[in-house]
Amino acid sequence: MGERYLTDLARWCRDAGLRVVEVDGWRTRARRSGGYDPGRPWAIAWHHTASRTTAANDVAYIVSGSPVAPIANLYLARDGTVWVCAAGATNTEGKGGPMQMSRGTIPVDQGNTYCVSIEAGNNGIGEEWPVEQIDAYFTLNNALTYALDLLPIDLITHAAYAPTRKVDPARAEAIDGDWWPRASNSSGSWNLGDVRDEALQRAGTPPPDPPPDPPPDPVRPPQPAPPEEDAMRITTALDANGTIWVGDGVHRRALTDIEDFNNVILLGAQGCWQLVNTSGQIVREVSHVYPVGAHTIEALGRA
Repeated sequence: MGERYLTDLARWCRDAGLRVVEVDGWRTRARRSGGYDPGRPWAIAWHHTASRTTAANDVAYIVSGSPVAPIANLYLARDGTVWVCAAGATNTEGKGGPMQMSRGTIPVDQGNTYCVSIEAGNNGIGEEWPVEQIDAYFTLNNALTYALDLLPIDLITHAAYAPTRKVDPARAEAIDGDWWPRASNSSGSWNLGDVRDEALQRAGTPPPDPPPDPPPDPVRPPQPAPPEEDAMRITTALDANGTIWVGDGVHRRALTDIEDFNNVILLGAQGCWQLVNTSGQIVREVSHVYPVGAHTIEALGRA
């Protein structure tokens, strides 16, 4: 049984300036497995309800009406109000994955115990997404990732997690306001890379610096000097499928396994090039490589 219950959910939302409704019993509500294991959750999961009813009706179904309730931690109403439904793990994601996040890989079919789930009120087949709801979605995502010590881009859409079963959130062309994601399929599912890029931009902060290097080993032989500023600059990034890419702005290629990645690191350490991530920081290990959207991968160069 998981022991961690997110009993600060309501406070995190209010501290971000969101309107909050606390549903009776939310602090102890969870799926049968209970709360989250220590160190989790790792991601925020975005959904739509596939309904067009009142917020109260949606919330009643989430907390007790569904046969597998609770089916979300939070409900996001059309006016941007957040209803706090459950502090423990919920039955939301179902079968899907794996998904690569900054803390590791969410295993196949294990999203329920790794994600904080948000159900947003929308029928998903063309109902308008009000700008107030879209703004609240990003504010909520970034408040949660900040409180959980995650990156703003540690989010998944249900469509990306379970592409053969789910389409939410959708539709892309029904979004009101200045932000328009691409559609990732004929159902109008929001492109995951575009959602992550917008979350990062709205957070207004770059990903955290990589951990400091360990102290030098006195018996370790001298290491090559860092490359000069005029060394060839190679950028590395992680796509939505968990593939690592490197590119110089003209050409890019995928690194097919960890040995291939380590060879690139080794050559960089020998001064052959300067290997950096998308924040301009030197890359020395896999954890220094950040997930990005498809257009950022394309900017690394021609495949």
